[in-house]
Amino acid sequence: MQFNNNGFLKAVLVLSLMSSAVLAQQWNPQSSPTNQALKGLYMIDDMTGWACGDAGVLLNTVDGGQTWTQQILTGADLHAVTFVDAQNGIVVGDGGLIFRTTDGGANWNSVTSNTSSQLRAADWGSASVVWAAGRDGAAVKSTNGGSTWVAVNPPTTERFRGISAVGSDKAWAVGDGPMIWYTDNGGSSWSLQTSPATDDLHDVQFLTDMLGFACGSGSNMMYTNNGGQNWVSRNTGIAVGLNGLFFLDENTGWTVGGAGAIYATINAGVNWTPQTSGTVQDLNEIHFVDADTGWTVGNLGTILHYSAPTGISDDNNTQPINSFRLEQNYPNPFNPSTTIGFQIASAQFVILKIYNVLGGEVATLIEREMTAGHHDVTFNAANLSGGIYFYELRAGDFKQMKRMILVK
Repeated sequence: MQFNNNGFLKAVLVLSLMSSAVLAQQWNPQSSPTNQALKGLYMIDDMTGWACGDAGVLLNTVDGGQTWTQQILTGADLHAVTFVDAQNGIVVGDGGLIFRTTDGGANWNSVTSNTSSQLRAADWGSASVVWAAGRDGAAVKSTNGGSTWVAVNPPTTERFRGISAVGSDKAWAVGDGPMIWYTDNGGSSWSLQTSPATDDLHDVQFLTDMLGFACGSGSNMMYTNNGGQNWVSRNTGIAVGLNGLFFLDENTGWTVGGAGAIYATINAGVNWTPQTSGTVQDLNEIHFVDADTGWTVGNLGTILHYSAPTGISDDNNTQPINSFRLEQNYPNPFNPSTTIGFQIASAQFVILKIYNVLGGEVATLIEREMTAGHHDVTFNAANLSGGIYFYELRAGDFKQMKRMILVK
């Protein structure tokens, strides 16, 4: 995302500091139909999600993980699954395998990837552009939703383990070495970024074209706010090697690693707090749909679900938490209308705005005094083109932004 000014940079994807009650963890195991190592995870919403792993295992839930249904797509290991909306997704794995669905996973079709190398990671940059990367420096890209692929390899033979894309042209691939390769022209050329990492990098996530995080072996956790021109270490509190990370916004994130390790941050990784997972299995990937709801997967078919406390216990009496909160729009993806819900703990002057991926303001939904409580507002995007948009709530000192997808 290209920001027009520093004020917007600071505003984008910022979550005000949560109370200690929010960091209180509740990770619980969910029943898994497999003992295979699970490597990839993507939750579309709080009900529907996918996980993949060794021996071609692909799992799906439509009830928040109460039940997971198993499919076997191939005998080869699968390493990553990602969706751009509820209908369109891909799974990647060994031997350059890519499977694609356009009907919400009812059918998966194998497509030619233009590489025979193991693919370890995948990410959507836009509604039609998706990337994958893996062993031998392999990187491939599709500009038609995963139907056809072209090789866009950086000049390396090291193994990539993670990739993150923003828009049609920008992507960061991380991996062994350690290394971070970056392109801003759709993969026509790549540049090697420097970092303080001392061991292999396993995952990367860019929230915008400026704000990004990467993690890996040796407790490596890094942050950049200028597109990777400068990376800084932010691993205070982390004591193990890391396999996966997920950030909801610039401040709020989680990371997972060896021996059941889970860490959370509410200050952009400046400090990390360990959370109790209840497992000793290595955890490989993590995904949250909002600050209260998340999942992680790992070895031996491990699936854990996070549900934040709904109250503060005081002498066995549960009292409601009075808080500010911006909810995920519903439906998402949407066309042309969607509902945005939010909660404010006290009367405040409220501003709710919509931004495009370049940081440009496209609509102001609310700009007035509002009473405490829960509120809903409908956003009609009939006059906008399809793509990724952001909506930001400001109420007093509270700021939060979320992403939504308009499909046309």
